Amino acid sequence: MLVIKRLWSTGYNAMAEDAMPEDDVWLEEGIALRRTGRYSQAAEALEKAIAINPGNAAAWRNHAWALCQMDRDEEALASLDKAIALEPMSARTWILRGFALHRLGRYEKAVESYARAIEINPLGPDGRRAWNNRGAALDNLRRHEEAIESYDEALLIDPFDVYAWNNRGVSLAILGRQEEASRCFEKAIEIEPEYATAWRNLGLAYQALHRDTEAEAAFARARELGLE
Repeated sequence: MLVIKRLWSTGYNAMAEDAMPEDDVWLEEGIALRRTGRYSQAAEALEKAIAINPGNAAAWRNHAWALCQMDRDEEALASLDKAIALEPMSARTWILRGFALHRLGRYEKAVESYARAIEINPLGPDGRRAWNNRGAALDNLRRHEEAIESYDEALLIDPFDVYAWNNRGVSLAILGRQEEASRCFEKAIEIEPEYATAWRNLGLAYQALHRDTEAEAAFARARELGLE
């Protein structure tokens, strides 16, 4: 949206490298490095791509992604603004911009970025991510009913999105609708039985419903899965 270490060991032969523009060679190397968690090296490779071709929107976007992974969100925003100026109809770039703003606590601006992504592509994987992330930003603004509507849109696109089910449950729990919340967490667990966060949240919902034995079992399962 993995186990490659460097571009040169991923099956690209010399002929393919020669045929590829130099900025794209550095772009592919940066993507490969980012996917293996080598974010600083990825950022450096992507900066080389940008130096060669400042009009490479994908290089700017992936540069921002690597910076986000290093908690350099302000710098990431600058790269995303460059990417958007070059490619304003990229839903993925708007989603990443919303993510960076969200992490910086600028939730209203994050909602705006996710909304723009939805305008561009309301369906498919990008649409699902944008709706789900929009819901999370709205939750941070305490606009929980609107957040639930966003999660519902994400679930219309993908009924098996465990994150949307979990997030929807959290919104409902905050609103005191514990029975509905518990059903959301149960659904997330049905889809992904090892989703520790959903087990913990289910335990909290059961606890609020005074279903103490079930709550303790849910908490125990969350602990087994590594969540304290």
